[in-house]
Amino acid sequence: MLIYIKPLSTFPKLHSDTLFGALTYAISELYPNLVDEMINEFEENKPPFLISSTFPVIFNEGDKVKFYPKLIIGSDLSGIDSQIIKDYKKVDYIEEKLFYALINGELSEKDILNNYDDYYRFSNLLMGEKIDVDIGFGENILPNNSVNRLIHETKIFYTQGDSYKNLGLFFLVQIFNEDYSSILKSAIKFLKDRGFGRDISTGKGHFDFEIDETVTFDDGSDKNMFVTLSRFIPTEDDLKRINEYSYYEIGSKRGRDKTGEIRKQVRFFKEGSIFPNYQMNYGNIVKSGEINPAVEYGYAFPLRFNKEMK
Repeated sequence: MLIYIKPLSTFPKLHSDTLFGALTYAISELYPNLVDEMINEFEENKPPFLISSTFPVIFNEGDKVKFYPKLIIGSDLSGIDSQIIKDYKKVDYIEEKLFYALINGELSEKDILNNYDDYYRFSNLLMGEKIDVDIGFGENILPNNSVNRLIHETKIFYTQGDSYKNLGLFFLVQIFNEDYSSILKSAIKFLKDRGFGRDISTGKGHFDFEIDETVTFDDGSDKNMFVTLSRFIPTEDDLKRINEYSYYEIGSKRGRDKTGEIRKQVRFFKEGSIFPNYQMNYGNIVKSGEINPAVEYGYAFPLRFNKEMK
C-alpha cells in the first residue's frame, strides 16, 4: 500500500518513528483495546505491518514523480570537481527512476557526478531533468505564544514545519495481517480530520490523502542486499551481520515526555543505509523513559536488491 499526503498547510517532518507514533495514537483513539496487542506483536518480532518514512512527491497534472532517499553507497569520488561534490551533498532525495537505476547497478553515483550538468537539482531533490510545473518547498519557523495563566506570563516559542506547492509526501506500508488494512486506513482518515503534529489548533498539519493499493512487495528471498526506507534500530543479531558491503549513517534522538523527563538516547541507521539481506524482518521497537515509557519504532523497511560481490 502506498499513501500520498497532500499538505494543506505547514506540515511537520515525518520520519518512520514519528509517523508510527501518530498512527498508534490514532489507533488508540479508534480501537482502544487493540493497541497493547499491536505493540506486543512488534515486540515479539511479529509486526502486523511495516511503514517507511515519508518522502517527497511532485504532483504534475495527475502524474506523480516520487523521490527516495539518497543512497549511502560509499562511492570513490576521487577526480570529481569539489564544487560538484559540495552541491551534491545538498541532495537528500533522488528521483525514483534514478534511485532504481542505482540499486539495480544500471547507474553509479560516479556516473551521476561525472555528468552532473545533465541533472537538475531543486532544493534537496535531484531529478533527471527539470519538470515543467511550478513547485515550491521551504522550511518555515513560526512564532507561537504560550500563556501561563497562573502567573499571567506569556512566552514566545517557535515551531518548525515545511510548506509545499505542487509537492507532497508519500510513504509505503507493507501489511502482513490483513486486518490492519482497514485499521490503518481508518487511522489515516482520523489524522486527516485531526491533523499531524502539535500545532493542529493553529491550522498546521492538515492534509488530504490518496491510497494506491496496487503496490506489492515480494519477499526478496533471492536478493542479497537491502536498503532501508525507514529509521532502523538494529538488534544485536543485525549488528553482527554488518560486513564490508554495508554502508550506513547513524542518527540519534532523545525525547522528553510531558512530565519533563528526558528519555535515553536512541540511535538508529538513517534511511538510505544498505545492509546484507538474510531474513524477513530487521530491527525492533524499544521503550525509552522510566516514568512514562515511550515506544520508539525502529523496524527497517527493506527494499531488497541484488548487488554483485567483488
